[in-house]
Amino acid sequence: MQTTKEKVPTYLISLILIMGAFGVMGGGLVAPALPSIGRAFDIPESQQGFILSVYTLSAAISLPFLGYLIDIIGRRKIGLASLIIDGVAGISIIFAPSFSAVLILRFIQGIGIAGLIPIAMTIIGDLFTGDRRLQLMGYLTGIISLGAAVIPTLGGSLATIDWRLVFLVYSLPLILAIFFYFGLPETAPPGSIEKAKKISPLQYVISLFTVLKNRGIRNVMFHSLTTYFFLYSLVTFLPIYIVTVHGFTEIFSGLALSLQGASSALVASKANILSSLIKWRYRTAIGFIFKGLAFILLPFWPTGSFLISISLIFYGIGYGIVSPTIYNRATTLPPKELSGSVIAIFNTMKFIGMTLSPFILGIVLNFTDVQIVFSLVALIAILWGVFVFVARDN
Repeated sequence: MQTTKEKVPTYLISLILIMGAFGVMGGGLVAPALPSIGRAFDIPESQQGFILSVYTLSAAISLPFLGYLIDIIGRRKIGLASLIIDGVAGISIIFAPSFSAVLILRFIQGIGIAGLIPIAMTIIGDLFTGDRRLQLMGYLTGIISLGAAVIPTLGGSLATIDWRLVFLVYSLPLILAIFFYFGLPETAPPGSIEKAKKISPLQYVISLFTVLKNRGIRNVMFHSLTTYFFLYSLVTFLPIYIVTVHGFTEIFSGLALSLQGASSALVASKANILSSLIKWRYRTAIGFIFKGLAFILLPFWPTGSFLISISLIFYGIGYGIVSPTIYNRATTLPPKELSGSVIAIFNTMKFIGMTLSPFILGIVLNFTDVQIVFSLVALIAILWGVFVFVARDN
Protein backbone atom coordinates (compact mmCIF):
# COMPACT_ATOMS: atom_id res chain seq x y z
CA MET A 1 0.00 0.00 0.00
CA GLN A 2 1.45 3.36 -1.02
CA THR A 3 0.51 6.75 0.32
CA THR A 4 0.25 9.99 -1.58
CA LYS A 5 1.16 13.55 -0.64
CA GLU A 6 -2.52 14.48 -0.45
CA LYS A 7 -4.91 14.22 2.49
CA VAL A 8 -2.61 12.39 4.89
CA PRO A 9 -4.73 11.11 7.81
CA THR A 10 -4.28 12.88 11.14
CA TYR A 11 -3.70 9.56 12.92
CA LEU A 12 -0.74 8.87 10.64
CA ILE A 13 0.83 12.22 11.47
CA SER A 14 0.33 11.44 15.16
CA LEU A 15 2.11 8.10 14.83
CA ILE A 16 5.08 9.77 13.14
CA LEU A 17 5.39 12.47 15.79
CA ILE A 18 5.08 9.98 18.67
CA MET A 19 7.87 7.94 17.10
CA GLY A 20 10.03 11.06 17.12
CA ALA A 21 9.28 11.60 20.82
CA PHE A 22 10.31 8.02 21.62
CA GLY A 23 13.62 8.75 19.91
CA VAL A 24 14.71 10.86 22.91
CA MET A 25 13.75 8.34 25.60
CA GLY A 26 17.13 6.62 25.53
CA GLY A 27 18.89 9.26 27.60
CA GLY A 28 16.42 11.62 29.26
CA LEU A 29 14.34 8.82 30.76
CA VAL A 30 17.30 6.91 32.21
CA ALA A 31 19.57 9.79 33.25
CA PRO A 32 17.71 10.69 36.49
CA ALA A 33 17.94 7.04 37.53
CA LEU A 34 21.74 6.81 37.20
CA PRO A 35 22.42 7.31 40.94
CA SER A 36 19.84 4.65 41.84
CA ILE A 37 21.20 2.18 39.29
CA GLY A 38 24.73 2.90 40.52
CA ARG A 39 23.72 2.06 44.09
CA ALA A 40 21.91 -1.09 42.97
CA PHE A 41 25.00 -2.49 41.26
CA ASP A 42 27.59 -0.76 43.48
CA ILE A 43 29.00 1.22 40.55
CA PRO A 44 31.12 4.38 41.12
CA GLU A 45 29.93 7.73 39.78
CA SER A 46 32.61 7.81 37.08
CA GLN A 47 31.18 4.62 35.49
CA GLN A 48 27.47 5.36 35.77
CA GLY A 49 27.59 7.39 32.56
CA PHE A 50 28.44 4.21 30.64
CA ILE A 51 24.74 3.33 30.82
CA LEU A 52 24.14 6.27 28.48
CA SER A 53 27.30 6.15 26.38
CA VAL A 54 27.03 2.45 25.46
CA TYR A 55 23.63 2.94 23.85
CA THR A 56 24.75 6.06 22.00
CA LEU A 57 27.85 4.23 20.76
CA SER A 58 25.61 1.49 19.41
CA ALA A 59 23.38 4.04 17.72
CA ALA A 60 26.35 5.83 16.16
CA ILE A 61 27.68 2.58 14.71
CA SER A 62 24.35 1.34 13.36
CA LEU A 63 22.92 4.58 11.91
CA PRO A 64 24.80 4.60 8.58
CA PHE A 65 23.64 1.05 7.92
CA LEU A 66 20.09 1.88 8.98
CA GLY A 67 20.04 4.74 6.46
CA TYR A 68 20.89 2.27 3.72
CA LEU A 69 18.30 -0.27 4.93
CA ILE A 70 15.58 2.38 5.10
CA ASP A 71 16.11 2.98 1.38
CA ILE A 72 16.31 -0.65 0.21
CA ILE A 73 13.82 -2.33 2.60
CA GLY A 74 11.38 0.46 3.37
CA ARG A 75 10.39 2.87 6.10
CA ARG A 76 7.62 0.70 7.51
CA LYS A 77 9.64 -2.48 8.06
CA ILE A 78 12.68 -0.73 9.52
CA GLY A 79 10.42 1.44 11.69
CA LEU A 80 8.68 -1.62 13.10
CA ALA A 81 11.99 -3.39 13.73
CA SER A 82 13.39 -0.31 15.49
CA LEU A 83 10.39 -0.02 17.80
CA ILE A 84 10.46 -3.73 18.68
CA ILE A 85 14.21 -3.79 19.40
CA ASP A 86 13.92 -0.64 21.51
CA GLY A 87 11.03 -2.04 23.54
CA VAL A 88 12.21 -5.62 24.06
CA ALA A 89 15.77 -4.67 25.02
CA GLY A 90 14.55 -1.92 27.33
CA ILE A 91 12.12 -4.12 29.24
CA SER A 92 14.74 -6.88 29.50
CA ILE A 93 16.99 -4.58 31.56
CA ILE A 94 14.48 -4.96 34.42
CA PHE A 95 15.70 -8.54 34.80
CA ALA A 96 19.44 -7.84 34.25
CA PRO A 97 21.47 -9.78 36.85
CA SER A 98 24.57 -7.56 36.63
CA PHE A 99 25.85 -4.19 35.45
CA SER A 100 27.52 -5.92 32.49
CA ALA A 101 24.16 -7.32 31.42
CA VAL A 102 22.65 -3.84 31.65
CA LEU A 103 25.34 -2.48 29.33
CA ILE A 104 24.87 -5.31 26.81
CA LEU A 105 21.11 -4.75 26.67
CA ARG A 106 21.59 -0.99 26.36
CA PHE A 107 23.89 -1.60 23.39
CA ILE A 108 21.18 -3.68 21.71
CA GLN A 109 18.57 -1.08 22.58
CA GLY A 110 20.68 1.61 20.92
CA ILE A 111 20.22 -0.12 17.55
CA GLY A 112 16.47 0.31 17.88
CA ILE A 113 16.52 3.87 19.20
CA ALA A 114 18.91 4.98 16.46
CA GLY A 115 16.34 4.65 13.71
CA LEU A 116 13.34 6.37 15.30
CA ILE A 117 13.99 10.06 14.56
CA PRO A 118 15.61 9.51 11.11
CA ILE A 119 12.66 7.34 10.04
CA ALA A 120 10.20 9.97 11.27
CA MET A 121 12.08 12.65 9.32
CA THR A 122 12.17 10.47 6.20
CA ILE A 123 8.44 9.70 6.35
CA ILE A 124 7.62 13.39 6.65
CA GLY A 125 9.80 14.01 3.61
CA ASP A 126 7.93 11.28 1.73
CA LEU A 127 4.45 12.54 2.54
CA PHE A 128 4.78 16.33 2.49
CA THR A 129 6.31 19.08 0.38
CA GLY A 130 6.88 22.82 0.65
CA ASP A 131 5.51 24.79 3.59
CA ARG A 132 3.58 21.81 4.92
CA ARG A 133 6.79 19.79 5.18
CA LEU A 134 8.50 22.66 7.04
CA GLN A 135 5.51 22.88 9.36
CA LEU A 136 5.62 19.17 10.16
CA MET A 137 9.38 19.29 10.71
CA GLY A 138 8.68 22.08 13.17
CA TYR A 139 6.09 19.92 14.92
CA LEU A 140 8.61 17.07 15.07
CA THR A 141 11.27 19.31 16.59
CA GLY A 142 8.72 20.66 19.05
CA ILE A 143 7.50 17.28 20.24
CA ILE A 144 11.10 16.09 20.63
CA SER A 145 11.76 19.10 22.87
CA LEU A 146 8.52 18.56 24.78
CA GLY A 147 9.44 14.91 25.18
CA ALA A 148 12.80 16.01 26.55
CA ALA A 149 10.87 18.18 29.02
CA VAL A 150 8.44 15.54 30.26
CA ILE A 151 10.46 12.33 30.06
CA PRO A 152 13.14 13.22 32.67
CA THR A 153 10.44 14.06 35.22
CA LEU A 154 8.83 10.70 34.58
CA GLY A 155 12.20 8.97 34.89
CA GLY A 156 13.06 10.76 38.11
CA SER A 157 9.68 10.01 39.67
CA LEU A 158 9.87 6.32 38.83
CA ALA A 159 13.51 6.04 39.92
CA THR A 160 12.56 7.35 43.35
CA ILE A 161 10.30 4.31 43.75
CA ASP A 162 12.45 1.71 41.97
CA TRP A 163 14.93 2.14 39.11
CA ARG A 164 13.43 -0.90 37.35
CA LEU A 165 10.18 0.99 36.79
CA VAL A 166 12.08 3.36 34.49
CA PHE A 167 12.70 0.55 32.03
CA LEU A 168 9.09 -0.58 32.19
CA VAL A 169 8.28 2.58 30.21
CA TYR A 170 9.91 0.91 27.21
CA SER A 171 6.75 -1.14 26.80
CA LEU A 172 5.32 1.96 25.05
CA PRO A 173 7.37 1.47 21.85
CA LEU A 174 5.95 -2.05 21.62
CA ILE A 175 2.43 -0.65 21.83
CA LEU A 176 3.27 1.91 19.15
CA ALA A 177 4.64 -0.92 17.00
CA ILE A 178 1.20 -2.53 17.01
CA PHE A 179 -0.39 0.69 15.72
CA PHE A 180 2.36 1.00 13.11
CA TYR A 181 1.76 -2.54 11.91
CA PHE A 182 -1.95 -1.97 11.33
CA GLY A 183 -1.99 1.75 10.55
CA LEU A 184 1.20 2.71 8.69
CA PRO A 185 1.56 1.93 4.99
CA GLU A 186 4.88 2.05 3.19
CA THR A 187 5.52 5.71 2.42
CA ALA A 188 8.48 5.44 0.06
CA PRO A 189 7.74 6.92 -3.39
CA PRO A 190 6.63 4.27 -5.91
CA GLY A 191 9.61 2.50 -7.43
CA SER A 192 12.18 4.09 -5.11
CA ILE A 193 12.86 0.92 -3.13
CA GLU A 194 13.43 -1.09 -6.28
CA LYS A 195 15.75 1.62 -7.57
CA ALA A 196 17.64 1.78 -4.27
CA LYS A 197 18.21 -1.98 -4.28
CA LYS A 198 20.30 -1.54 -7.40
CA ILE A 199 22.78 0.60 -5.44
CA SER A 200 25.51 -1.49 -3.88
CA PRO A 201 26.68 -0.93 -0.30
CA LEU A 202 29.99 0.31 -1.70
CA GLN A 203 28.22 2.92 -3.81
CA TYR A 204 26.28 4.00 -0.74
CA VAL A 205 29.49 4.48 1.25
CA ILE A 206 30.98 6.46 -1.64
CA SER A 207 27.93 8.74 -1.62
CA LEU A 208 28.46 9.42 2.09
CA PHE A 209 32.03 10.58 1.46
CA THR A 210 30.79 12.69 -1.45
CA VAL A 211 28.48 14.56 0.90
CA LEU A 212 31.35 15.40 3.23
CA LYS A 213 33.20 17.25 0.47
CA ASN A 214 30.79 20.14 0.98
CA ARG A 215 32.32 22.40 3.62
CA GLY A 216 28.98 23.74 4.79
CA ILE A 217 27.68 20.22 5.38
CA ARG A 218 30.85 19.25 7.24
CA ASN A 219 30.39 22.23 9.55
CA VAL A 220 26.79 21.23 10.27
CA MET A 221 27.99 17.74 11.20
CA PHE A 222 30.47 19.17 13.71
CA HIS A 223 27.75 21.39 15.14
CA SER A 224 25.63 18.26 15.59
CA LEU A 225 28.46 16.49 17.44
CA THR A 226 29.18 19.42 19.77
CA THR A 227 25.49 20.13 20.41
CA TYR A 228 24.89 16.64 21.73
CA PHE A 229 28.26 16.45 23.48
CA PHE A 230 27.13 19.41 25.58
CA LEU A 231 23.61 17.99 26.02
CA TYR A 232 24.91 14.71 27.39
CA SER A 233 27.39 16.55 29.60
CA LEU A 234 24.29 17.98 31.26
CA VAL A 235 22.10 14.87 31.11
CA THR A 236 24.82 12.60 32.51
CA PHE A 237 26.41 14.68 35.27
CA LEU A 238 23.67 17.05 36.41
CA PRO A 239 21.62 14.30 38.16
CA ILE A 240 24.76 13.12 39.96
CA TYR A 241 25.61 16.71 40.94
CA ILE A 242 22.10 17.51 42.13
CA VAL A 243 21.81 14.37 44.26
CA THR A 244 25.33 14.17 45.73
CA VAL A 245 26.26 17.87 46.10
CA HIS A 246 22.93 19.64 46.57
CA GLY A 247 21.14 16.81 48.36
CA PHE A 248 18.05 16.86 46.17
CA THR A 249 16.15 13.72 45.15
CA GLU A 250 15.98 12.03 41.76
CA ILE A 251 12.56 13.65 41.30
CA PHE A 252 14.11 17.11 41.41
CA SER A 253 16.89 16.07 39.02
CA GLY A 254 14.20 14.97 36.60
CA LEU A 255 12.32 18.24 37.06
CA ALA A 256 15.53 20.17 36.46
CA LEU A 257 16.17 18.40 33.16
CA SER A 258 12.52 18.93 32.27
CA LEU A 259 12.93 22.66 32.88
CA GLN A 260 15.67 22.92 30.29
CA GLY A 261 13.54 20.87 27.88
CA ALA A 262 10.56 23.16 28.36
CA SER A 263 12.73 26.26 27.88
CA SER A 264 14.17 24.72 24.74
CA ALA A 265 10.73 23.89 23.32
CA LEU A 266 9.52 27.45 23.94
CA VAL A 267 12.51 29.04 22.21
CA ALA A 268 12.52 26.53 19.35
CA SER A 269 8.88 27.32 18.62
CA LYS A 270 10.01 30.86 17.76
CA ALA A 271 12.77 29.69 15.40
CA ASN A 272 11.11 31.29 12.35
CA ILE A 273 11.05 34.67 14.10
CA LEU A 274 14.69 34.41 15.13
CA SER A 275 15.72 33.39 11.62
CA SER A 276 14.14 36.55 10.19
CA LEU A 277 16.10 38.72 12.61
CA ILE A 278 19.50 37.03 12.99
CA LYS A 279 21.72 35.18 10.51
CA TRP A 280 22.08 31.46 11.12
CA ARG A 281 25.77 31.73 12.08
CA TYR A 282 25.14 34.38 14.73
CA ARG A 283 22.15 32.44 16.08
CA THR A 284 24.29 29.35 16.42
CA ALA A 285 27.09 31.26 18.17
CA ILE A 286 24.67 32.87 20.62
CA GLY A 287 23.14 29.48 21.40
CA PHE A 288 26.50 27.90 22.24
CA ILE A 289 27.45 30.85 24.44
CA PHE A 290 24.19 30.48 26.38
CA LYS A 291 25.10 26.82 26.96
CA GLY A 292 28.55 27.85 28.20
CA LEU A 293 27.01 30.33 30.64
CA ALA A 294 24.72 27.61 31.96
CA PHE A 295 27.65 25.34 32.79
CA ILE A 296 29.93 28.03 34.18
CA LEU A 297 27.27 29.13 36.66
CA LEU A 298 26.46 25.64 37.98
CA PRO A 299 29.29 25.40 40.58
CA PHE A 300 28.50 28.86 41.98
CA TRP A 301 24.90 28.32 43.10
CA PRO A 302 24.52 27.90 46.90
CA THR A 303 24.24 24.30 48.09
CA GLY A 304 20.62 23.17 48.17
CA SER A 305 19.41 26.29 46.36
CA PHE A 306 16.73 26.19 43.71
CA LEU A 307 18.67 28.95 41.93
CA ILE A 308 20.37 26.11 40.09
CA SER A 309 17.25 26.19 37.90
CA ILE A 310 18.57 29.39 36.28
CA SER A 311 21.38 27.39 34.69
CA LEU A 312 18.83 24.96 33.29
CA ILE A 313 16.83 27.81 31.75
CA PHE A 314 19.99 29.26 30.18
CA TYR A 315 20.87 25.88 28.73
CA GLY A 316 17.36 25.43 27.37
CA ILE A 317 17.54 28.81 25.64
CA GLY A 318 20.84 27.89 24.02
CA TYR A 319 19.64 24.48 22.90
CA GLY A 320 16.38 25.95 21.59
CA ILE A 321 18.35 28.37 19.42
CA VAL A 322 20.95 25.95 18.08
CA SER A 323 18.90 22.79 17.49
CA PRO A 324 16.34 24.01 14.92
CA THR A 325 19.05 26.04 13.18
CA ILE A 326 21.34 23.10 12.50
CA TYR A 327 18.42 20.76 11.69
CA ASN A 328 17.30 23.21 9.05
CA ARG A 329 20.82 23.49 7.63
CA ALA A 330 21.15 19.70 7.50
CA THR A 331 17.97 19.36 5.43
CA THR A 332 18.46 22.32 3.08
CA LEU A 333 22.18 22.20 2.19
CA PRO A 334 22.51 18.79 0.48
CA PRO A 335 21.24 17.92 -2.98
CA LYS A 336 17.92 16.06 -2.91
CA GLU A 337 19.38 12.74 -4.04
CA LEU A 338 21.80 12.71 -1.07
CA SER A 339 19.48 14.05 1.62
CA GLY A 340 18.96 10.60 3.14
CA SER A 341 22.69 10.10 3.50
CA VAL A 342 23.08 13.51 5.12
CA ILE A 343 20.33 12.75 7.66
CA ALA A 344 22.09 9.49 8.54
CA ILE A 345 25.48 11.18 8.98
CA PHE A 346 23.92 14.06 10.92
CA ASN A 347 22.34 11.66 13.39
CA THR A 348 25.52 9.55 13.54
CA MET A 349 27.49 12.62 14.61
CA LYS A 350 24.78 13.31 17.17
CA PHE A 351 25.23 9.91 18.77
CA ILE A 352 29.02 10.18 18.61
CA GLY A 353 28.74 13.38 20.63
CA MET A 354 26.44 11.63 23.11
CA THR A 355 28.96 8.79 23.42
CA LEU A 356 32.11 10.87 23.80
CA SER A 357 30.71 13.12 26.51
CA PRO A 358 30.20 10.59 29.35
CA PHE A 359 33.39 8.74 28.36
CA ILE A 360 35.77 11.71 28.21
CA LEU A 361 34.25 13.63 31.09
CA GLY A 362 34.04 10.45 33.16
CA ILE A 363 37.84 10.20 32.90
CA VAL A 364 38.16 13.85 33.93
CA LEU A 365 35.84 13.18 36.88
CA ASN A 366 38.12 10.35 38.05
CA PHE A 367 40.93 12.84 38.65
CA THR A 368 38.97 15.96 39.60
CA ASP A 369 35.40 16.69 40.71
CA VAL A 370 32.09 17.49 39.01
CA GLN A 371 32.59 21.26 39.40
CA ILE A 372 35.78 21.03 37.33
CA VAL A 373 33.89 18.99 34.73
CA PHE A 374 31.25 21.71 34.41
CA SER A 375 33.90 24.45 34.15
CA LEU A 376 35.70 22.55 31.39
CA VAL A 377 32.49 22.06 29.41
CA ALA A 378 31.66 25.75 29.86
CA LEU A 379 35.03 26.77 28.44
CA ILE A 380 34.64 24.49 25.41
CA ALA A 381 31.09 25.71 24.71
CA ILE A 382 32.01 29.40 24.89
CA LEU A 383 35.11 28.92 22.72
CA TRP A 384 33.02 27.01 20.18
CA GLY A 385 30.47 29.81 20.13
CA VAL A 386 33.22 32.40 19.54
CA PHE A 387 34.67 30.24 16.75
CA VAL A 388 31.29 30.03 15.02
CA PHE A 389 30.77 33.77 15.42
CA VAL A 390 34.06 34.75 13.74
CA ALA A 391 33.97 32.04 11.04
CA ARG A 392 32.94 33.09 7.57
CA ASP A 393 29.65 31.98 6.02
CA ASN A 394 29.63 29.05 3.57
